[in-house]
Amino acid sequence: MKVIEHRSEYEKWIENIEKHYEHLDANKLQYQPKISILVPVYNVLDRHLIPCIESVRKQTYKNWELCLVDDCSTMENVKKTLNKYKNKDKRIKVKFRETNGHISQCTNTALDMATGEYIAFLDCDDTLAKFALNEVVELLNKNRNLDFIYSDEDKIDDEGHNRHMPHFKPDWSPDTLMSHMYTCHFGVYRTSIAREIGGDRKGYEGAQDYDFTLRFTEKTDKIAHIDKILYHWRERVESTAADAGAKPYILEAAKKTKEDALRRRGLKANLELVDGIYQYRVNYLVDGNPKVSVVIPSKDNYKILEKCISSFVEKTRYKNYEFILVDNGSSDENKEKYSELAKKYNITYIYEKMDFNFSKMCNMGVAKSTGEYILLLNDDIEIIDEEWLERMLGQAQLKHIGAVGAKLLYEGGERIQHIGVVNYKVGPSHIFAKFKDNQIYYFGRNKIDYNSSAVTAACLLVNKDKYNEVGGLDESLAVAYNDVDFCFKLVEKGYYNICRNDAVLIHYESISRGNDLIDKEKMRRLNSERDNLYKKHPMFNNYDPFYNSNLTQDRVDYSYNYSLADRVVVLKNIESFDENIYSKNSSGIAYMIDNVLVGKDIYVRGWMCTNNRLEGLIKRYIIFEDYNGKIVRVKLNRCKRNDVKGKQGITYAKTGFEICVPRNEVELDGSKYKIALYSELPTGKKYYESTSEVVELF
Repeated sequence: MKVIEHRSEYEKWIENIEKHYEHLDANKLQYQPKISILVPVYNVLDRHLIPCIESVRKQTYKNWELCLVDDCSTMENVKKTLNKYKNKDKRIKVKFRETNGHISQCTNTALDMATGEYIAFLDCDDTLAKFALNEVVELLNKNRNLDFIYSDEDKIDDEGHNRHMPHFKPDWSPDTLMSHMYTCHFGVYRTSIAREIGGDRKGYEGAQDYDFTLRFTEKTDKIAHIDKILYHWRERVESTAADAGAKPYILEAAKKTKEDALRRRGLKANLELVDGIYQYRVNYLVDGNPKVSVVIPSKDNYKILEKCISSFVEKTRYKNYEFILVDNGSSDENKEKYSELAKKYNITYIYEKMDFNFSKMCNMGVAKSTGEYILLLNDDIEIIDEEWLERMLGQAQLKHIGAVGAKLLYEGGERIQHIGVVNYKVGPSHIFAKFKDNQIYYFGRNKIDYNSSAVTAACLLVNKDKYNEVGGLDESLAVAYNDVDFCFKLVEKGYYNICRNDAVLIHYESISRGNDLIDKEKMRRLNSERDNLYKKHPMFNNYDPFYNSNLTQDRVDYSYNYSLADRVVVLKNIESFDENIYSKNSSGIAYMIDNVLVGKDIYVRGWMCTNNRLEGLIKRYIIFEDYNGKIVRVKLNRCKRNDVKGKQGITYAKTGFEICVPRNEVELDGSKYKIALYSELPTGKKYYESTSEVVELF
């Protein structure tokens, strides 16, 4: 009988990714530190233990030692298997404890045996990718000062198959770690610090690695992340990889760990169990009674503004605040209404006729403020919860915190408008925008609190000194990306931004100003401001430290980045729709569509290249084709794409394009049509490729 192996979408994708990994041979690098892998062992089956040990023995990097400690197992196979491997490989050390001390004491026994400069934790039923240590040592050769390195991970089933549930993690995120043990596996730590803090602590079993990592990271900020799957966590009933909700002792150990961390750091907070994800949220208590200056830019928007301010006053429990209203030229009638509102609520009212410039208006408000903290607030925000400001303020008081954002929901309170901003390659965007908030997304992104590169200034709280330290909002960014720029500046100063998912407000988005994606002129302005953003912050061009590169760059749903699997490979030519217009050529076109937006206009951004020596003279077109085969052709411009040049032999810089086509000029049948790319050489040779993109008119 023929057996057909079922492979998940993720397994197919990750295999395609991993075969493109480029590994230096760490055994030939100058710095080759010994890494001691600590494995506490207790009553584990050979079909789990042997693959664990073999995954270490198969490491491509050779300078390691494996410290196996049996915690007084009662299963006969364990001792036999450990002794067999001890005699087989001189790099394997084995010790048998005479009494059962549980995982913390057992791990510490392994730590006592370690002679490596670094230690790494490995559970006795899990496995390492064969290149795991090689990746770590390659990184250490770039920076020998690193004390802690962690990687991405996924899970395997009891039989060691069915790779699934990958956790693609952000770079170092201290507040994310206080939300949950996100670094987890594969963790590599400097041995001297591990010993300084006393290894694992007894009484924290189930969360011993979490407790260890929180204490370890209080001793160092030399931390790095490898965005590759280096660890495979086996799901078996006895493992914490199974549902922690079924194991109350794990939950209680995690709570105890957080309580201890707060005490050590001199912080006061309430721990609140978050329904559905078995984590305790840290709700930092406000220290003292600092004044919050609430800066609200507004013009000719009285009803919305009145709702914002009245709901603020009626619902907000924290009372030490002041309002500063900045008006850039309301009509005489509305100016009078604004003035009456200002008298009613003791608002500082600034009126100055000028073109709309959100940054300038906020800076004007801050200049008049008397508070210790600044809250930037849109006039189309409605307050629905009394504790929201306290929760944001308690977080904002932490020394390492930059900007604090809130969870914003669309009108009706069902769908997400903002829970943090990701800096995608196509530009900054709100994660899980328009998704229903009653579900749990990607490791609780909408339920517990995560660091992010930016939060929206629709509701942004920051210490006033930090606001001034980075120069406030950039007034050259009048409309878009000014809040992202501000948050980037805070990150560059060493601060961490965060969105509080427990501070929930309603945002009637774009009621005041409209949508930037509805006409060509606004789209051009948006693109120009985005380009200026990256000129100011080159570190963030095609990079977000709080968003993993394995995740999508053109959607907001944290799905896999399928473009990585292509790795800029020149695609095979596809049968053309009309042989009279197109001719096939086997070399095809290398391309990528970065973004497609549809409003009154159709906006497409991407790059394409034939890599022909006459590339600069090639005429390039984008093709829109409906399901009846009708085609519209639009000529493409050229712009530099330095992120493409140099990959897969591509030498030409101006491979990029960015077009904005009026929708009414694309006269096609139906509501959906495909995008294709077409180029024509001066010699008459033509290339044609069909993309996977589908434009949907809605």
